[in-house]
Amino acid sequence: LEYVGADVSRVNHVGDWGTQFGMLIQYLKEEYPDFTDDVPNITDLTAFYKNAKMRFDESPEFKKVSQLNVVKLQAGDEECRKIWQVLCDVSRKEFEKVYNRLDIKVTECGESFYNDKIAPVIGEFDKAGILTSEEGGAKCVWVDGYPQPLMLQKSDGGYGYDSTDMAAIKYRIDKLGATQCVYITDFTQGDHFQMVFKAARKIGWVEGDSHRLDHIGFGTVQGEDGKRFKTRSGDTVRLVDLLDEAVSRMEASLNERIAEGKAG
Repeated sequence: LEYVGADVSRVNHVGDWGTQFGMLIQYLKEEYPDFTDDVPNITDLTAFYKNAKMRFDESPEFKKVSQLNVVKLQAGDEECRKIWQVLCDVSRKEFEKVYNRLDIKVTECGESFYNDKIAPVIGEFDKAGILTSEEGGAKCVWVDGYPQPLMLQKSDGGYGYDSTDMAAIKYRIDKLGATQCVYITDFTQGDHFQMVFKAARKIGWVEGDSHRLDHIGFGTVQGEDGKRFKTRSGDTVRLVDLLDEAVSRMEASLNERIAEGKAG
């Protein structure tokens, strides 16, 4: 798109919000109670995450408090926000190493950026008469062709992927002035984004051919056992390690070809 002259915004929609952060916040509070005065060295986020996830899965009490932390974080709780910022800063430093290595330039605009934009979006759907209150008080939007709705607000008052993605698409259309939005994710999220696109048309943000909305799905990333990686379990291969392995294998292959006289 840039090659043909389009003005492209390369947006990295990082997952810096939600249940996983409620879990990490609680784990840090319990493991490092004096974190405000002595910031812990948690550069190994993979190990930190795996330990937090283990406790989340094993302790119903820890899980419940973690979920409540998400609501508090989204509501602006000072302590939760402070811990969240520490975690994000550590993550961002590691991201930059990969970006620089791959020589790519992106603008980070994660889920948290849209937090204060969600309530107005929910209000807009409500005013349009297409917001429903489901069992437990969850606020939802139904679109044709799908057996489940988009949940714009959970019964506990928190927000999820549906909430953020609806706020994001409105921002991209209204504020960025985008006439085409291309979402590149795992192909299993295809139905989700088609629902988001339909909801945007249903409320009138997109009319006719005024905008083009596309989802491009890439293949499932699998482990050596042939099973799909689940990033939330913590049992994944880090991208930096994958890059190191690729370089190592290519070097070995080239040396082998040189030894066999096939490198010409």
